[in-house]
Amino acid sequence: MTDWTEVATTLAAEFAETAAETDRSGRFPVENVERMKEAGYLTLTVPEEFGGGGADLETVVRCQNILAGGCASTALAINMHLFGLGAAAEGWRNGEKETGPLFEMVSDGTVVGGSLTDAATGLNVRTSSTPARPVEGGYVVSGRKSFCSLAPVLGFFWGTAADTETGRLLLFGLTRDTPGLEFIDTWDTMSMRGTGSWDVKFDEVFVPDAAVQQGADPAEAALVWDAARERGFAWFALNVASIYLGVARAAVRYAYHHVTSRTVTGASLPMSRQPAQVFNAAEIELLLRPAEALVSDGLRRRAETGMLSPLELNTIKHTAVNAADAAVDRCVRMTGGHGIFRKLPLERYYRDVRAGQFHPPNNDVALETIGKSALGIDPTAEPRWPMD
Repeated sequence: MTDWTEVATTLAAEFAETAAETDRSGRFPVENVERMKEAGYLTLTVPEEFGGGGADLETVVRCQNILAGGCASTALAINMHLFGLGAAAEGWRNGEKETGPLFEMVSDGTVVGGSLTDAATGLNVRTSSTPARPVEGGYVVSGRKSFCSLAPVLGFFWGTAADTETGRLLLFGLTRDTPGLEFIDTWDTMSMRGTGSWDVKFDEVFVPDAAVQQGADPAEAALVWDAARERGFAWFALNVASIYLGVARAAVRYAYHHVTSRTVTGASLPMSRQPAQVFNAAEIELLLRPAEALVSDGLRRRAETGMLSPLELNTIKHTAVNAADAAVDRCVRMTGGHGIFRKLPLERYYRDVRAGQFHPPNNDVALETIGKSALGIDPTAEPRWPMD
């Protein structure tokens, strides 16, 4: 049986050697994807019946945490391939056998991923402003998506659009060579610079009915939180939380080594013995340890009960990414001016960890969900706010 955490540890060490160059150039590290393919990491979540690793959510969360410590961009990018496959694999084990062809595709080497975010409006998850016009045998989709990680290597793309007649949200899948489908390099960012999160343009793209899953009628009652809906959210939120905590721990290792291995001129003991450094380290641990425990507890409770609530998942994701952000701030404080030099990794960790707040659910949406749940208000109820 493959020890996937050992595989992740080996890959993280390899990718760490080129992480700085990936960040500085903003280039997507295609060679990292090829190396993960060689190591079997791209089929980590594919059921064993299809030649994959058959890894469960807890295993993937641990692996992604390790990988993020080597190259955050690579870990975050490949998460957009792994989380959907992991959710689909859980469904397959529960009798939803229609995903078999997808697993076969991935086992043959195809990288899958997509985007829910409309470039013009930022809408994602529940709705889409990308129009899908019904035609004979399917739909014609025009528009543009953003934040499509892994775009340089995707073989299969999934996205969302709205039926222009019914308003229903549509989830569809297309191969990269579909006519009218174009991937455009727009990714020039402050953080996570190597994820290849390009835009995707649809120029009168025909999407056959067979490639479409239709969502609920928007006029119907609020969405029901069921196992199918929870799977995708859980696999995404818990892995995102783990990735950013992995980046923070990499920053912590660097900062702790810095203050324990340096002695200020005239001092007989290392910097780590200074009261300010002791208190900084304490603050860091008091941020990260509860967040890490929350992730572990969420995994345990999900394994026991089968699913987590929106309140629980929003709490885990929000707590983890913001604790990671605050902890890296303190790491920079520990190292002083050395921390901002680009020749050293800490300033990269400082920038990378800041992207965590923007992943769905972003900080504001998470706070709204958590607060409404605490007050007994259905977070999906419309209108969201009183109108009088």
